[in-house]
Amino acid sequence: MRRALALWGMALLLSFSSPARAQVIAEAPPPPFPDPKKFARGFFASGELGAFVFIGRAAKYAPAGPTFGVRLGYDITRWLAVQAHVSGTSADANLPPPTIGQSFQLLLYAAEARLQLQIRRVALSLEAGAGAVQITSNILDQVNVTKGAFSLGVIGGVGLDYHTLNRHFSVGLDVDYLWLQGWTSSHGLSATAYLRYTH
Repeated sequence: MRRALALWGMALLLSFSSPARAQVIAEAPPPPFPDPKKFARGFFASGELGAFVFIGRAAKYAPAGPTFGVRLGYDITRWLAVQAHVSGTSADANLPPPTIGQSFQLLLYAAEARLQLQIRRVALSLEAGAGAVQITSNILDQVNVTKGAFSLGVIGGVGLDYHTLNRHFSVGLDVDYLWLQGWTSSHGLSATAYLRYTH
């Protein structure tokens, strides 16, 4: 009888005691990959390839042609960069007879600034700059398009950048408008794809 009462008392005591709660300690989940904060920032170089189209009076005498270039720059912050831009375009000159079979190259030497908005692996950018534009032939002087070998050029455009899983590399597309101060009512538009390496 005493043993039964003792067991019954222990059961009653245990029923009133507060249940033990185990504390679970877990590490915070890692940030989703890739983390834009881990992307390389600083000095960068990019190579670009695409097409250039003349707009205005020059379009009557020069069709679209291939363009290629390089940009070397530095990321000041995650959203602002400065860069030097050198590009070249080759085009045929479609002039009235007897001038036939002529071509020329257009070279751009510009300094630019780029504003960038990073959204995970994708970045949207605006860029603008100015510099010198050189034409390697005076062939378009004959039709009053060019006046001398050099002109002031102002460039502005938009870009879309996609970062790879490697923190140093990204690929993208740029569309740029080029205003040619020394040409008669003539401008240009380029669309290029690029590969960028950031150190």
